[in-house]
Amino acid sequence: RAREEAEQIQKEEEEHEARRIALEEASRRAREIAQEEEASEAAERLRKEEEEREAKRIAQEEEASRRAREGRRSDSRQMRKNVKRNAAERLRKEEEEREAKRDPERRGRT
Repeated sequence: RAREEAEQIQKEEEEHEARRIALEEASRRAREIAQEEEASEAAERLRKEEEEREAKRIAQEEEASRRAREGRRSDSRQMRKNVKRNAAERLRKEEEEREAKRDPERRGRT
């Protein structure tokens, strides 16, 4: 009978040890899964941050391009105004010179 009790105790200890090992394995696997999920979430956050930076960069480039286009349009408008003003000024001076040739007393007065 003592041998049967010893065998029963041995069997229970082996079962207990097997359960302990199984629990340790399950716990280790749960930690691995949690680390994998954390790494996956971190990678997803990094990907989203990178997408946001890229979107901001593209928006800034588009804004800079738009401003440059508007600046060029404004520059060309200003150049056209300058050309018209210069042409008008040149015509006025030419007219004054013709008048001065016709009327020598007016020469030198503007």
